[in-house]
Amino acid sequence: MNLKKGIWIAMLDREEIGNHYSKYFQMINVNTEELRKIAYKLRYRVFHEEYGYHNLGNPLNNNMEIDDYDEYSLHSLLFHKPSNQAIGYIRLIPQTKKHNKSLPIKKYYGESFDFSKTSLDRMPEINIGELSRMAIISAFRKRLSDNYYLNQEHTNQSENITRTNKRYPVNYLPMCLISAAIHFLFMEDIEYSFAMIETRFAVLLRHFGVQCDQIGKPVECFGIRAPYVFYRENTYRNLTPEFRSLFDKISSELAEQSAIKNTLNINAR
Repeated sequence: MNLKKGIWIAMLDREEIGNHYSKYFQMINVNTEELRKIAYKLRYRVFHEEYGYHNLGNPLNNNMEIDDYDEYSLHSLLFHKPSNQAIGYIRLIPQTKKHNKSLPIKKYYGESFDFSKTSLDRMPEINIGELSRMAIISAFRKRLSDNYYLNQEHTNQSENITRTNKRYPVNYLPMCLISAAIHFLFMEDIEYSFAMIETRFAVLLRHFGVQCDQIGKPVECFGIRAPYVFYRENTYRNLTPEFRSLFDKISSELAEQSAIKNTLNINAR
């Protein structure tokens, strides 16, 4: 393959993944009571009904999964345009001067974090966050056509997504949610975020350019998960071109929605 042809294919891939997302999906900033109810019901459906995690949240909320962090968290829903259905969700829990309640990862992990392989020497006290409650309904999770090799660090996962003459698998949907969370990190000027995730999921995210370091051993936490720290700046710089394009589209969507909401609030005064 000559250089010009390789550049053309890379450009085509970036355009295709962005066009595919724009045609079929949209990230929504959850900033109304109606959207919050949709988000909490989706969480209930995934975590209580599909996974059986009945201890999550307050069980007395009419088929909605809600906890004490939701009031001040930043929430986002992933909608499937053809069905007008919410199919994914993620939230960012901030720990800032305004909201200085400890992050839930400290409670769930229950052990000392190991920052020896990170750029940190300890967990900062403020201006950090936690990625939490990431969920995709079962119909849109991994399909048999998705060829994951999550234990192989050097597998080119983007080939699974941009392969010619193949329907897009749904395995880029988690990156839609991660992109929304990273957008919120920039919006709130939060430099580091933490999360309890599966180690194989961390491998997949690294393939796409997400920069994260494991800071403890895997433990039982609604499945076997390990604590990770995510870096917003390094992630944005290191995203592969097709996922940088996807992030830019999602970030623009969420920023535009925030601008519209702010304009409505000003006009209502």
